[in-house]
Amino acid sequence: MPLLLNIHPFEGATFSLWKVTEPLSFFEDDLPLSDSEAAELAVLSEHRRGEWLSSRWLLHHTTGAPRRIPLVKDAFSKPFFLNEPDLFCSLSHSRHFTGTLTARRNCGCDIQVLVDKMPRIAPRFMSADELVFTEPWQSDRRNELYHLYWTAKESLYKQYGLKALDFTDHISVSDINWNGFEGSATGNIRKGSFAAEYRLVFGKIEMDSDQSLVWAVSYEAV
Repeated sequence: MPLLLNIHPFEGATFSLWKVTEPLSFFEDDLPLSDSEAAELAVLSEHRRGEWLSSRWLLHHTTGAPRRIPLVKDAFSKPFFLNEPDLFCSLSHSRHFTGTLTARRNCGCDIQVLVDKMPRIAPRFMSADELVFTEPWQSDRRNELYHLYWTAKESLYKQYGLKALDFTDHISVSDINWNGFEGSATGNIRKGSFAAEYRLVFGKIEMDSDQSLVWAVSYEAV
């Protein structure tokens, strides 16, 4: 079964992870779309169509609603449920995997299959202090940390929702606690007069094909 994970990372939240192995028709036949969604889907490549359809299909089934709750995007492309203002959501996909998060407070999620290029691009999204933190770790664990920083900052970026954030200057991740399979951290966004602290939860799933995936969810500290 392609449902890999279905957990409650914080109160009132459900995070689900799906491996996409089905044909597009599996999702299309069970996913009524609005006119705007159909238009958005029509211009995507087949690969992107699979990610788009599977993420919305999984999100719908995560809500448990008997009928699909209309999903729209705000002016900054952040998805939200049109008729459920107190139900928040976040979507992510990576190389035939889809992740969704629903919660009763603002939230963000991101997933990322481990890739060889991450150590090379890490200085583009990590601060000097964050890079220094990874130095004592062995190479395999250090590579995981690079992916954790990436997914953490992506989830915080999605939760913030207003875009125009620099991953190095405006988003920071600290107090990382990671055992190689699960962990937590503190996230901060500071830009101009805006400042907020967030909680982060991490996890890793290893596949039979020597493929690993890390995920992160974020929510605002209260």
